[in-house]
Amino acid sequence: MNPEIKRYLDENGGTYTPEALRRGLVDAGHDPVIVDAALREWQADQAGSDRGQDVRRTFGRWAFALHSGALVAMFAVILILKGTDAIGIASIAAVVLAIALLIGWAISSLIGRALLPRAGLMIALIVPLISALALGGTCLALMNASIQAPPRNGSVHLQIVTPRTFDGSGAAACYLREGGVQVNSVDQLGTLEGKGVTLSLAWYDVAPKDVSSTYVSISLNSNSETEAPEGYSTISGTRLDVDPSADGLSGTMTFEGLAPEPIERPPGDATPEPISGSVSWTCE
Repeated sequence: MNPEIKRYLDENGGTYTPEALRRGLVDAGHDPVIVDAALREWQADQAGSDRGQDVRRTFGRWAFALHSGALVAMFAVILILKGTDAIGIASIAAVVLAIALLIGWAISSLIGRALLPRAGLMIALIVPLISALALGGTCLALMNASIQAPPRNGSVHLQIVTPRTFDGSGAAACYLREGGVQVNSVDQLGTLEGKGVTLSLAWYDVAPKDVSSTYVSISLNSNSETEAPEGYSTISGTRLDVDPSADGLSGTMTFEGLAPEPIERPPGDATPEPISGSVSWTCE
């Protein structure tokens, strides 16, 4: 294409119609045949440029949508799995993930745009798709592992039959995990020899690596500053028989030989004997 004609078309093509451009070039002394050929070439170049810009804009919108979708999906899944009590830490995680996704979007967009002319839109979009999935999936896995699901409401009933005697019940918090449950009394279940009784138990058919398997622990807490608290816990010689429901939401645990925890005792005080009894739980 004649450089003079091309310069004229580039400078005036956005202002005048093709007919006006042709007339201006012919009036300037250019051969009409050459002008017509130049106009067709210039219009073809413009159309190709417009299509390229449309493809780049489409790529940009999809790349941003993929990363934004990963952020929203991570936040929603955490709330579904952990409940609304996790909204605070999920929001913090969302901010961190948003920064990571913004960086991932920028880097993957640069790579994808470089692939556009040779590979096309669909292939180029694989790069931001991988970036969004990798960053969102990693954050989701970390959050799911670190955020404990909120406890369910429940109740426990404790009986101690020998050598001390106690019978009491109260509200409990139930932490359900894969393979079992952990139950902690919320308030005192009653008093034993003037001390408030609380307990914690756990039963896991298949115990996660980061929790104890099956145990029961009983605490006797005194309001007196001069009287030390007492506790009984599971040891290797303790016998535990558990009869849980299929879902672990209820069950009964009998115990024999629950051992007193070592504490500093006044001179002459004998170490209490191990206790036996049972505890039952029900979770909503």
